[in-house]
Amino acid sequence: MEDLTLLPLHEILIHNGFMINKDKSSKGNPVLHNEKETLVITKKGDHYLYFNTDGSNDRGNIINFCKNRRVDVKTLIKNYQNGEVNNVQIPKYFDDFDRINHRNIIKEFKNLNSYNPQKNQFFSNRGIYDSTIEAYSNSFKQDNYGNICFAHYKLFEDESTSKKIIPICGYTKRLIYPLYKDQDGNLRNKPLKNIHYGSKGLEILNANNDFKKIKQILFAESIIDALSFMQLYKDKYNSNEIMLISTGGNFHIEGIKPTLDEIFNLCKEARIITCFDNDKEGLKFTQYIEKYALETTKKGISIYKPFAKDVNDDLKLKQITQLTTLNTQTLSNYLENQLLNYQSSNETTRRKNILEKIRKIDALKPLEQSYKDRFNQIYKHKAIKKL
Repeated sequence: MEDLTLLPLHEILIHNGFMINKDKSSKGNPVLHNEKETLVITKKGDHYLYFNTDGSNDRGNIINFCKNRRVDVKTLIKNYQNGEVNNVQIPKYFDDFDRINHRNIIKEFKNLNSYNPQKNQFFSNRGIYDSTIEAYSNSFKQDNYGNICFAHYKLFEDESTSKKIIPICGYTKRLIYPLYKDQDGNLRNKPLKNIHYGSKGLEILNANNDFKKIKQILFAESIIDALSFMQLYKDKYNSNEIMLISTGGNFHIEGIKPTLDEIFNLCKEARIITCFDNDKEGLKFTQYIEKYALETTKKGISIYKPFAKDVNDDLKLKQITQLTTLNTQTLSNYLENQLLNYQSSNETTRRKNILEKIRKIDALKPLEQSYKDRFNQIYKHKAIKKL
């Protein structure tokens, strides 16, 4: 789903009847007005926000703007995309503001600790081995608590030299332990697993700085899924020849197009691979990349569709089952064997291990109810909970 808060709110409003107050505007805070109200536009990371100067609680993002005024967000976006106000010269805002913020973010990221393999809990919790991440260990950082920080990259063009580079624009800190409460001690609607600093772009892990030697570009929703893919296919792909790119789970094709254009230009011979999640959003992301790659490179792509929800779950399933090939039939056969082994065994420890494996599999790839019913019918200690 497109994140509308990434679109420049000041430009959207200009195409919907608002005007810029150049005297009151600054580079980081354009001020817009119409006959009824005056708004100030701000940015938090890559997300555009506004607040009303009347001192009310009228503030938030584009969704809040529309809700507070009972207008259709689709109409605003349509007017913006159609460019009906062709004679409006929109000054450039946020450029200097973003440049200063960008410098601070780079400094923050570089001052973080290098990865310490002795503090690998984040990766080990996800079944990813040090041998998999070794080639990329210089591409990410670690804080004092062992949380892993992955850099985001975005295209930057120096107008004075027309030189294009893809520098760090921000980074995401992935937490070992999710935060269940906010700063005020209130329970969150869902646990906070990541904290982002700076602007959002593409998470990129690249073990080779010579783009001409890149033979494949792998796209995933999460950089963890990309690393999981590399571990699953360690014998097929060389880490020095493949670039790992994560969209960060928030796909906004217009926002990443300039960066993708430059990456595809630098890696002209690279083959595109996708391993997005096995759900509606993942399918949509795959179709976006497939269409974009075909238009840009005139080449088709290779699609890996996870057997479970995502590639990391596939990796965990393989580690639990030790199956060489993972599909419906092989997993079904494995589960049948586990059921028979559980039924025929009188050893408490062996039964416990089998039950733990089955429960883990169920959490990653929900079991058929008929299988659960058959397992629950097997005689066992009354303290053991049903599947």
